[in-house]
Amino acid sequence: MRGEVMAKRNCGRTDRQDPPFVSGLQKRVTFLEVFDYIRQGTCRYSSLEENFVMETNMIATRVIPILGHPVAQVATPALWNAVFAARGQDAVCVPIDLPPAGLPAFFEWVRMADNVPGFLTTIPHKAALAGICDELGEAAALLGAANTVRKTANGGFAGEMFDGHGMLDAIAQTGAEIAKADVVICGAGAAGSAIGVEVVRRGARLLSILDRDPARAATLARQLADLGGTTVTTGLPQRADVLINASPAGSPGMAPPPFDAPLIAAADCVADALTDPAETALLRQARALGRRVVRGTDMAAAQADRMRQFLGLG
Repeated sequence: MRGEVMAKRNCGRTDRQDPPFVSGLQKRVTFLEVFDYIRQGTCRYSSLEENFVMETNMIATRVIPILGHPVAQVATPALWNAVFAARGQDAVCVPIDLPPAGLPAFFEWVRMADNVPGFLTTIPHKAALAGICDELGEAAALLGAANTVRKTANGGFAGEMFDGHGMLDAIAQTGAEIAKADVVICGAGAAGSAIGVEVVRRGARLLSILDRDPARAATLARQLADLGGTTVTTGLPQRADVLINASPAGSPGMAPPPFDAPLIAAADCVADALTDPAETALLRQARALGRRVVRGTDMAAAQADRMRQFLGLG
């Protein structure tokens, strides 16, 4: 018999409300519902994990690893597991702290594990995955990076990159417009590159790329300019409609991205891909100035359903 997934309530607890979707486990629950519940401040990630206790024989359970190095800051497992439990799906997302040298062996382990349909990844593995996968989706092929990998019917691996869709969908949900807008992206790594591709595809007028490595920023700017339709440059402009941090800047122990108060005040929307902290100093400043804001959790929610479908977890 397949393992069962049960949601147990915190019996005897009076200091926490259960998520509104706990009572209907067979109801279709979206990642956005879970993220919205968190955004309301009713509970934290930890209380979601406490609300949902996985009881499974772990033989039939589909396991979705998320790789990173480090991985302690990643909020994805708690959020995905809450959704799996609320849907009654026999699946679990687990974090794995894996140094880059371990990637080839990990791929072979996944190939042999029948209950692992694929996996997710974060810093620093996105670029390396593209070189190992047998097939790449459109965004992954263009960027040379992937954040989601699935096994294929012929025993190979297919990778795709969903960061760009996630960030731009989350920005659109605030009501901010990308078409004909002036946009700044801080960070020319895998996430920043994916977001840049989607900014160009959605018709921005001007895109400015910043990175602590000017050469990397210039390389990305040339690649994005080749897509056509958007003027792409490097450096920090005097004003912009949308500011996006897609770099580690602003994470614990690191300085915030180089967006000053006048630049933030002139923007319509300020977005930060970081999930730790959930509300970065950049976003607090933008919120205080009355700007629309997009958190890393908003971006993650917007791309999560795409990733789930790609992995065949319909």
